Amino acid sequence: DAAYALAYTVCGSMEEFVERMNEVAYNAGLTHTHFVESSGYSEENVTTAREMAAFCRLYLSEHPDSLERFHSVPSFTYPKEKNMAPGDVYGAQDWSNGYTEHITMGITQSNTNPLLGKLEGCDGLKTGYIDESGYNLALTAKRNGTRFLSVTMKGPGRNSSEGQKGRIQDGTLLMETAFSTFGDFTDLQAVKSYFM
Repeated sequence: DAAYALAYTVCGSMEEFVERMNEVAYNAGLTHTHFVESSGYSEENVTTAREMAAFCRLYLSEHPDSLERFHSVPSFTYPKEKNMAPGDVYGAQDWSNGYTEHITMGITQSNTNPLLGKLEGCDGLKTGYIDESGYNLALTAKRNGTRFLSVTMKGPGRNSSEGQKGRIQDGTLLMETAFSTFGDFTDLQAVKSYFM
């Protein structure tokens, strides 16, 4: 709902918003990425793991504060009291007569990234699931000034518990391998002497 509301607020229609999304993807060199709507739930939205990683890298370079502000937050409660309609009292909700016209209590949702707080340095980035693509994870972690990013798609699982288990196994293996195998080298002489 939020993705649809954003599309209509920013561009006035889903069609115009999708056109802008595809233009941004094209300008970023993502030639195998194509959007048909803003939520990500359509199987007609397509990308590759390589292009999703390139997109995530671009996103993080343009919005470096997003990890701390959004992606590494353990949970989120909405609506906030400050967002309540005038006259609504924030607090317990009476559901005894079914759904009410206004929500007056906070609803808390946990972050869906199963590696937050479990994998050293993990601070984002995105999970996804639809039947057609399985359990997906764009994962990033930073240790000692080095950041790695991995993207896994078509993760197995017959339910969310199995899907999360696969995300944990694959994400942990990829990140631990990356941190134990690769590193940043800024001194060209040091790199030459290392290999000679």
